[in-house]
Amino acid sequence: MNKQQAIETVNKFMELLLTDFPATTKMLADDFVWENFLPGQVPFGGRYEGVSGLQKYLEQLSVAWVIGELVFHDFIFDPETRVLATPGVEKNGKAIPTGRSCDMPFVWEFRFAEDGKITYLREYNDTASIGGTFDPVSG
Repeated sequence: MNKQQAIETVNKFMELLLTDFPATTKMLADDFVWENFLPGQVPFGGRYEGVSGLQKYLEQLSVAWVIGELVFHDFIFDPETRVLATPGVEKNGKAIPTGRSCDMPFVWEFRFAEDGKITYLREYNDTASIGGTFDPVSG
């Protein structure tokens, strides 16, 4: 796998993730893991294993968060380890319970199997940004 193939795989995965879940699952390795560790007041986040774990994560996410525009600033790829890191920002993501929004900087790490399937996705999000949108309004 080269850098361009990794970028194309990630772009296709992100495009299909919310529009064609069955097609997305074909892009995942059997031992796929998604990690997104967030502050306690955020009602989603953690470690999700396999297709059923991803489905649970997306269900939790959909009732609590409106995904903003995802802007990837760069793609850094290591062909030996098949790891793609992409820094970026989620613009205007919104917490449904509070109605508050934020722009959230992130770095996401994707790992790929030899066959090009995604084995791992780790979101390193600005936890202060997203956590603040779920904080109760102090009086």
